Amino acid sequence: MNRVVESYGLGTFADGERSFAGVVAGDRVVEILPEQLGSGVVTTADIFDAWDTVRTALPDIAARAATEGKPLAQLRILPPVQPRHIFQAGANYRSHVAEIIVSGKAADDTRTDDELEAAAAAMMDERARTGSPFFFTGLASAMCGADDDVLLVPESDRTDWEAELAVVIGAVADNVVRENALDFVAGYTVANDVSARDLQFPAEHRPLGGDWLRAKNRPTFLPVGPFVIPADNLGDYRDLDIEFRLNGERMQHDRAANMLFDVPTLVAQASAITPLLPGDLILTGSPAGNGGKWQRWLAPGDVMEASISGIGTLRNVCRAAPGKKATA
Repeated sequence: MNRVVESYGLGTFADGERSFAGVVAGDRVVEILPEQLGSGVVTTADIFDAWDTVRTALPDIAARAATEGKPLAQLRILPPVQPRHIFQAGANYRSHVAEIIVSGKAADDTRTDDELEAAAAAMMDERARTGSPFFFTGLASAMCGADDDVLLVPESDRTDWEAELAVVIGAVADNVVRENALDFVAGYTVANDVSARDLQFPAEHRPLGGDWLRAKNRPTFLPVGPFVIPADNLGDYRDLDIEFRLNGERMQHDRAANMLFDVPTLVAQASAITPLLPGDLILTGSPAGNGGKWQRWLAPGDVMEASISGIGTLRNVCRAAPGKKATA
């Protein structure tokens, strides 16, 4: 697909022979050469390790894109980060929590959907005031690039999607306070948390809270990218629009302002669990509208597009993994 970056972003690219870090501006990429940003700064992991030192050099590199850059369309876009930790926030959008509560209505519950939604809103207000985010961890081995195929596993017939804003950490964050938490954010990118729901909540594991590892961390189940856009280039993250389309049909749409726990809270509370390292990711949760809502599950040939305004779009085609019988 054609991509254009209005300001500039940071990414990892491959030209068929090698991979390299680069700054993308417009529709062109300027390779970051060895020693250009300092001794040993070569990969995007190195760049985030030295973020406070090197960030001011990126605009000058971006300014050369029109004359020195390689056409983005000729490059493969790899995941732009190499995180050591991936934190994922579950049930963090008001629309998603309300959807879960309404769809999980017990057979003997006599409340109407409107009454359930009102109860959900009151519960969320109280949780935001006195509670804490629900975190689980992801594996970097599940990541794939912005245009890579997602391989559906043969064990699952109920695999779906979740478009999410992902926070990229730019400095060691150890037990930081909420008021200073955004100082530790280098930028933002897009993620699609693909999940095999029938593996996540099988009867044998439901009493234990579900099998989040097996359901969410298969190879290619976490497309990330296409680029990291520095926080300074995006303005207020709360104004970002999040959208997911399946074969062109919009399934999810919301604004980052509707998170139950906002980015500063997520960063602060994740950093209270373990020190966050440069390049780490925090996925901030998904709006309503995944497969359970529509009773529509991914099949080979489906085209997923997860987009966030100002950042870009992931476009991943679903394929049958070895042993998976194609049904579409």
